[in-house]
Amino acid sequence: MVKTNKFSDFGTPGRALNNDEKALMQMMVNEGYDLFLTRCAEGRNIPKEDLAKIAEGRVWDGKTAKELGLVDELGGIDKALAIAIEKAEIESYTVLSYPEKESVFSMLFKENPGNYIENKLLKSKLGDYYNQFTLLKSLDDTDMLQARMPFDLNIQ
Repeated sequence: MVKTNKFSDFGTPGRALNNDEKALMQMMVNEGYDLFLTRCAEGRNIPKEDLAKIAEGRVWDGKTAKELGLVDELGGIDKALAIAIEKAEIESYTVLSYPEKESVFSMLFKENPGNYIENKLLKSKLGDYYNQFTLLKSLDDTDMLQARMPFDLNIQ
């Protein structure tokens, strides 16, 4: 392989990361996590060291997060909107959702027929490997640093 520097082929599918690449990836994860901790600590007025002991990269359910002081209230978008309106002392407002939700019918007619046919052909040729192929294909459109579940949800 010809390359311009030692990290030119970083993250190439089909080969494992070498030690330098693993160290670079770990450094990026550490920097991202440190930034997350810093912003959370500032936003919650909790010393970063105390927050780090609670967080440890875990995900908490809402009830436990409230007990730990990580959230003020439990609720969805409607509750968050009501609190924001109250704090801003707003009497009238309009809520707009972007992008506007499309009906299944309009999405079907908007779909490029060529893509649909191509995907059907690929699925018939790749069989069980189609999902892994689409995952690899989508990596071009995603950020390098990601949080992923250790499984793919497939509802049929």
